[in-house]
Amino acid sequence: MTNDSTNRRGGGRDARGRPSRRSLLRGVAAAGALAGIPSGVLGRQDAGAAKSLEIVTEFEPPALPENLAIDDGGTVYGSMGPAGQILAIDSQGNQSSVATIETGEQGLLLGVTILDSVLYVANASGQPETHGIWRVDPESGESERVAALSPEDSTPNGIIPDPTTSDALLVSDHLAGAIWRVTTDGQAEVWVEDPLLEPSMEAQTPVGADGLAAHPDGGVYVDNLNAGSVIRVPVNEDGSAGQLEQIVQDQALVGADGMTIDQDGSVYVAVNSQNKISRVTSDGAIQTVVSGSPLDFPADVHFGTTEETATTLYVANFAYGTFLQDPEAAAPSLARLDVDARGYFPQSAGDGDGTSAGNETETGDAVEDDE
Repeated sequence: MTNDSTNRRGGGRDARGRPSRRSLLRGVAAAGALAGIPSGVLGRQDAGAAKSLEIVTEFEPPALPENLAIDDGGTVYGSMGPAGQILAIDSQGNQSSVATIETGEQGLLLGVTILDSVLYVANASGQPETHGIWRVDPESGESERVAALSPEDSTPNGIIPDPTTSDALLVSDHLAGAIWRVTTDGQAEVWVEDPLLEPSMEAQTPVGADGLAAHPDGGVYVDNLNAGSVIRVPVNEDGSAGQLEQIVQDQALVGADGMTIDQDGSVYVAVNSQNKISRVTSDGAIQTVVSGSPLDFPADVHFGTTEETATTLYVANFAYGTFLQDPEAAAPSLARLDVDARGYFPQSAGDGDGTSAGNETETGDAVEDDE
């Protein structure tokens, strides 16, 4: 089933004098733009090797993991960017294919999440027939597009369950400077749009709003890749978005991609172009959790969901820069490390049966200050 019902609030973007989304997608060889790769940072960076990072499994290019979702049993699902695959990885690193969604010649399969035991994925194919939000049954692999978004003025990227309801998702739009609200029956409308979410049109790769995560303070957090910022979106009682607040903006976060949050409210960010995982504390301090090889253009982070993996941070090594330079040399992988902090999983109508790892204990972690 395809549901083409969309509601664009606030009018078209061309009135602001921007290039059309279609021309941007064509002009930058879309996949490179979506990855957010600035000049001079392609390939691996070996300085400051991440000795504590463990490789769980490696993937065969073009299966490049751009985003992660983890079910209550600990199975990791990865969206494999240019391949359009969704792969399942068990605790021993064994891989199995769940489904493949057509991404076209230049598109990417981006954000993936779980709602009521079903996978939802953002397909930035740039093609009218496939562009939008897809639903995938993790058991059968049956897939369908539930919301068609315009490939000309939207690029869906990050995706999470809407923490205020049981039947909707929030989806970042990194070219439109917006976050969409998409219901499970296919209704799509812009939840919030703001200059803080917009990409830099002067950047080599215009990517704004990217990673999304629900926060213990009741807000929804989003990062902006070009700006190197983390932004809080308050959520009103009726589920609407309040006035956005920029928590931090710093060159140390330029390249901010996927994110996740621990129980204390610290935000963990995959800073893809800088080959590091950073943590932003509640007071806005930026700390390096891990950096350097074997990180390779990390695009997402996600806390483990079982008691055994409660303090484990999983990392998607997208390896896109290496892949562009030499596909044979690319070594995309799923990695993990212990950060001595538990992930935050909101117990709400939008999160199914809540958290499997628990939110009842607090732990601290030791990392290096960037400032």
